[in-house]
Amino acid sequence: EPQQYQQQQQQHQQQQSYEVMACMAAPAPAACFMACGAAAPPPAPPGGPPPAAGFVPPERFSRVSHGFGGADGVVKNCETYVAGKEQDYLKVLEDALRSGGVEDVYVRLRKEHGSSPSFFLYSASLVLNHSSENAVLASRICSNCLEMDVQDVQMMRSVGYFLLKADRMEFALAVFDRVRALAPAEPQSFLDGALARTLRCLRGGFQEVAFREAIELATTVMNNHWADRFAEIEWPALVLLHLLMDIGAQQGLKDLWPLEDKFMTPDFALGLVVWLGWDTDHTDIDLHVVEPSGNEICYQNKHSAIGGHISRDFTQGYGPEVYVLKTPPSGTYTVKARYYGSHQQSTLTGATSAVIWALRSTAGGGAELQFDTVRMDRNKQMMEVMKVVVPA
Repeated sequence: EPQQYQQQQQQHQQQQSYEVMACMAAPAPAACFMACGAAAPPPAPPGGPPPAAGFVPPERFSRVSHGFGGADGVVKNCETYVAGKEQDYLKVLEDALRSGGVEDVYVRLRKEHGSSPSFFLYSASLVLNHSSENAVLASRICSNCLEMDVQDVQMMRSVGYFLLKADRMEFALAVFDRVRALAPAEPQSFLDGALARTLRCLRGGFQEVAFREAIELATTVMNNHWADRFAEIEWPALVLLHLLMDIGAQQGLKDLWPLEDKFMTPDFALGLVVWLGWDTDHTDIDLHVVEPSGNEICYQNKHSAIGGHISRDFTQGYGPEVYVLKTPPSGTYTVKARYYGSHQQSTLTGATSAVIWALRSTAGGGAELQFDTVRMDRNKQMMEVMKVVVPA
């Protein structure tokens, strides 16, 4: 059985490497279509042995940029975000979405704003939010950020989260793996990879290789010493590991626990977990969960009468803040995020993205995972970001 798993893992790693290399090596705009699941066959990978699974060479993110860059087609200077500038082009795009012809309008707007990563992120969000049927187009728009000659980790995280939201799982995993290579000193780089693989197993069918990779990434967070601003990041990592143990047990897998036994809590099963993270370092966003009774759990009111509990208040780093409840009563749980601000606001993307994961146990021992990402409005302190319904 271990030998069979090892063979499957090697095959998966080789296939993943070839797929990533094919997507990144293809000339634009073909790269975007291939990354978003178009039927066109990928080109043969370049010569030489494939790289390790999950590693995307930096040059693959500096591809031709559809004709708005310099003489060689690569963007030389990214335009920094100008507050409020998005209102003009988003209004034009919104009108086109309603009347038709949005692709032609987008191409026209792109000639003017194509050096701005925030243009692609705002436009992609508008297109996807208009209709889930626009997922391929929205992903094509968003992935233009990766073709700029810049290795900005916060921008790449924003792209990865968006691709998850658009259900472009394989490409999102490649982006998060690249972020991990660029920012290995940040525990969020490992948690993102673990959470994305967990989402893949729950939504796209269980895959043992991805599942074991998620365990390995979460374990890395537990076994390393991080900068002081990430203090207590081990708590959410430990919650995730216990959730992964439950998923593995449902698949008949045994002896998975990767840490000392003293870190394992018997009968840890949780009925509801809400996880709030964000893509900008040195940022403070607070998680609030309004339970069906109307009681609001947050850092000022950490425990509820029904057993709800929220983790520490992260005022730096990337979070996450986590709400857990062992036996959730039926009803609607409203998730809110209070944005206090960032000391490291990205000059490229123009906003911090909040990332919300909600895992709920279902009848028969199953699990349902909701995921969303929301660009935080600087003009609002509190935003409703998700509703989780527990049926009677």
